[in-house]
Amino acid sequence: MSTANLPGHHASPLAPAALWHDHDSASHVVQFYSDQNFLLDALHRFIGSALGAGDAAIVIATREHREGLAQRLQSGGVELDRALAQGRYIALDAAATLSQFMVDGSPDATRFADTVGRVVAGARAAAQGKSARIAAFGEMVALLWTAGNPQAAIKLEQLWNDLAREHSFALRCAYPLGVFHKAEHIEPFLQICGEHSAVIPCEGYTELTGEDDRLRGITILQQRSLALDHEKAERKEAQKSLQRRESELAEILENAAEGVQQVGPDQRILWANRALLNLLGYAAEEYVNHPLADFYVSRRAFSEFWQRLMRKEDVYDHCAELQCKDGAVKSVLINSNGLWEGDHLIHTRCFVRDVTEQRRMERELRQSEARLRLAKDELESVVEERTAALQRLSSQLLSVQDSERRGIARELHDSLGQYLVGLKLNVDMLRRAPGREELWSQSEELMQRCISEIRTLSYLLHPPTMDDAGLASAARWYVEGFGQRSGLKVSLDAPSDLGRLPDAIELALFRMLQETLTNVHRHSGATSADILLLIEDNQLMLEIKDNGCGMEPEMVSRFCMTGAGMGIGLTSIRERVRQLGGRLKLESNPNGTLLRVTIPITSNAGSPVAAAVPLSAAP
Repeated sequence: MSTANLPGHHASPLAPAALWHDHDSASHVVQFYSDQNFLLDALHRFIGSALGAGDAAIVIATREHREGLAQRLQSGGVELDRALAQGRYIALDAAATLSQFMVDGSPDATRFADTVGRVVAGARAAAQGKSARIAAFGEMVALLWTAGNPQAAIKLEQLWNDLAREHSFALRCAYPLGVFHKAEHIEPFLQICGEHSAVIPCEGYTELTGEDDRLRGITILQQRSLALDHEKAERKEAQKSLQRRESELAEILENAAEGVQQVGPDQRILWANRALLNLLGYAAEEYVNHPLADFYVSRRAFSEFWQRLMRKEDVYDHCAELQCKDGAVKSVLINSNGLWEGDHLIHTRCFVRDVTEQRRMERELRQSEARLRLAKDELESVVEERTAALQRLSSQLLSVQDSERRGIARELHDSLGQYLVGLKLNVDMLRRAPGREELWSQSEELMQRCISEIRTLSYLLHPPTMDDAGLASAARWYVEGFGQRSGLKVSLDAPSDLGRLPDAIELALFRMLQETLTNVHRHSGATSADILLLIEDNQLMLEIKDNGCGMEPEMVSRFCMTGAGMGIGLTSIRERVRQLGGRLKLESNPNGTLLRVTIPITSNAGSPVAAAVPLSAAP
């Protein structure tokens, strides 16, 4: 029946008045509402008009709505008890009625027709009006939707339509509009509207009485719809972007070179990437969903790790040993923290780095270091012993026949050469070992000392010249070769008529020259050195001056007073000067270092010899 003929209603091409479909004799109308009072007022008009006309009414609703409607009907003058007694008013509980025809979460057509059909037939038989009209209200569909079963609600709407083909009645369904608040509700919402012959919007629109207000309301709704469609499109795009980023992040973690895993609050492994599975040798099903503690070699280490995480600590460089499938053990470092919601742990995030090879190298390095220290001690003892023997023999070499002297020198040369080979292997190993710079420096100095001794012995065995030039010729030979090997710019100022000196003096001065230039090259950072060699007033002087960084004044002062605090080279130079009765002068500042050695010589039957003056007596 059209509402255009209702009393007090003016025809409008846009929207009808508030009493929409209250007097329809056969219709299936859906009403949406936000305020329950609006719904109950509408039902009061719909059901009350039917009962007042002598027709029948069926209400299948919640207890709250049944009681609210009954109160309004009685307050409006409807004799509800009489209608109940006549069977013209039938009030049923929605949930109880629904349970009579639901099978496996879906309304059964046969049971619905039997259950609700009998109710409709009984109401029609009790109707006393001229047209025997039935007004029915049901919110069983709203219960199904609210329970999260929209397809069942749509099917029930369809069953109501099927029943209306056998029994003529005016049916009104009602849904709270707030249950359609998600984007995924749009399609089923439209399906629900499509199953009805008319739709009554919620009170926000029906309360508009003027045509201008309704047009304005429709325009606002259209704008909101357009804005929502735009927002929906933006959200879809944002969701796609988020999904792409999540996919990219998952791919990065899955293919990361370092092991990554997640562990749940029950200590079970939720996920592990390929690198971690490959590291331990497990298939995913052999590792994931298993307790993490099962793969720890030490349960105590796992317990300490887990307790720190449960205190919400960020764990860095946690040392652990993990058991591999093949029985091997991997040493790892773990960085981990937890994802928390309040005091509830969602999962931990663990990054696992394999340090097995690093640990093995550290163990081998410690063992090598112990061997090197032992070899260093042994070598120092041997070198000191050989040096002392060499120094003792140097003064005796003059009285020994040339063949014997060469034999002794050969023995010492070969012996030191053998130790030099072993020492060089250890020095090369230390050079590649991180954190062993001090031990490497000491061993390197010892090796250079050994090389210096060998070169001196080589000079005895194969002197550069044995002519009248003597020490000056040997010094030139050595300085020229040293400059080429080291890159140090070395100048030598020595008289061409120096002549020959006793072998002990020449040998000692030559070794001092070697020691000093070696120290300049290795420790001073100098780029040049100037050497002066001369005889004046029966004094033989060797002076070496460099442009290096110099030495600490305290070290120089201590060495000059006690002979302590310096390396092997300067110490052995001081000892040789002492044996020859000479003087040693050492000066150093940030601009360079000066070493001057003065040895006294006297003539005896035309042969210069060294005077026996103790070093301590020299100023």
